Amino acid sequence: MAKCNSIEWSNVYLLGDEKIDAEHKKLFDLALAIPTYRDSPRGIENAIQELIRYTKFHFTNEELYMRSLEYVHLSEHQAKHKVLIAKLQAIIADLAHKNFEQTYTSVLRFVNQDLIHHIMVEDKKVQHFRRNKLGMRTMFTWRKEYMLCHDMIDKDHQELFNIAYRAFSHDESKLPKEYVRKIIRELNEYMQAHFMREEEYMDSIEFPLLQEHKNIHLNIISQIHELYSKIPLMSLQQFEKELLSSIDIWLVNHILNEDQKIICFLRGIDLR
Repeated sequence: MAKCNSIEWSNVYLLGDEKIDAEHKKLFDLALAIPTYRDSPRGIENAIQELIRYTKFHFTNEELYMRSLEYVHLSEHQAKHKVLIAKLQAIIADLAHKNFEQTYTSVLRFVNQDLIHHIMVEDKKVQHFRRNKLGMRTMFTWRKEYMLCHDMIDKDHQELFNIAYRAFSHDESKLPKEYVRKIIRELNEYMQAHFMREEEYMDSIEFPLLQEHKNIHLNIISQIHELYSKIPLMSLQQFEKELLSSIDIWLVNHILNEDQKIICFLRGIDLR
């Protein structure tokens, strides 16, 4: 179900590491507490400062964890952490020039766009790095939390999950790279058909972010083609990990962060 303009923890954000997941939930709790200080500018500032302090604490723990895994993209991940901290500090810097509603809108945007994207894309890459094939396969199970309560869109999304699941269910003895090629071609064809149906629907309801959404679709298709071209250059194990990470971003992150905006628009939520 789409969250729209609210701060709400969901189990779809769980990554499978108890400590990291608990710290992510704590970040949501701290952000959710900010409205209790609506009538106290000093209280709002202290609440956001506490969110910044805990975010730094969490990032330090997360970086230590990545180092223990010998995560190959640690430096890039650290750079993204610095960007997120800077965005929170910018909210503090603007407090004197904004009323509560404007400030809380900035916090909402940070959580729903920046923090959730970071968890669902960057942090998931770390978990993909450490997962074995069985763990990969369990990633692609359709969950009720992914439903947008629109028959056509939900049906298409479920089929995309089914195709993705099959990519990690092949028989090792039967030319696995050829099997994976076939699955990626199938995924590409179905995804393009789904995007066309979804775009036609968005056009019919005069969805204001249609062109932006189309551009995201084009980028996903481009990434699928690029990934397909890498198959001969990588070992099956390397390729499967990259495929897992990519499909997870194309499906789960796109549904939770982009497609939900369609439902929010239908509910009368201002998306700009």
